[in-house]
Amino acid sequence: MEKSYYNVIETLLLILSADEGKLKIYLEKKKNEPYKGYWIIPGSTLDNETTLEQNAENIYKKATGLDKGTIFQTRTFSNLNRLKNERVIASSFIAITDKTLTDIKQNTSDNAWFQIDELPKLGFDHEQIINEVITELRKKITTNYDDILIKFFPSDFTLPELQNFYEYVLNKPIDRRNFHKKFVNQDLVVDTGFKQAKASGRPGTLYRFNIDKMKGKRI
Repeated sequence: MEKSYYNVIETLLLILSADEGKLKIYLEKKKNEPYKGYWIIPGSTLDNETTLEQNAENIYKKATGLDKGTIFQTRTFSNLNRLKNERVIASSFIAITDKTLTDIKQNTSDNAWFQIDELPKLGFDHEQIINEVITELRKKITTNYDDILIKFFPSDFTLPELQNFYEYVLNKPIDRRNFHKKFVNQDLVVDTGFKQAKASGRPGTLYRFNIDKMKGKRI
């Protein structure tokens, strides 16, 4: 029997954000069969005039309304039974966005942000894809591989907010004093001189990453 070499390639874009100490992902609700009503990762089939990278950028722009983002390729999923009756290979990308996007893109009936540990019912093999990509991403976050912390926190943050994010990603508590010393004593963060506005309670000090110290730094 002659082998077939025809394959369809799709780009799947995991749009992620650090929001209130949680790692969140942006998902879309499937509007038609199969898996109508299930949630899916934003994606698009690759055509002959577009690269994978361009396709990822186009998906990001359509989903967020922004022209550019921090986008990088992660893994390829080529299970023979990914889709019924069709051979489709998925190339997954991650887009890291500032928290402000989660404020701008409010949840609707067709689009919403979800914590990665509270995923809704997902179509296709998208739960597996998310879990495998996030497992690799956790390692990068906890070591600041590829300066990934700067990408998740490009603007002001409080140290408790950063610690909450770490604890959420690691799924375990971290000693507050040691955590703060790690970042403050090594000059990895700088005090902005501003306080976080709060409706109640003591306002927290706002910090920014010291880019010169954080670039290439393994935590």
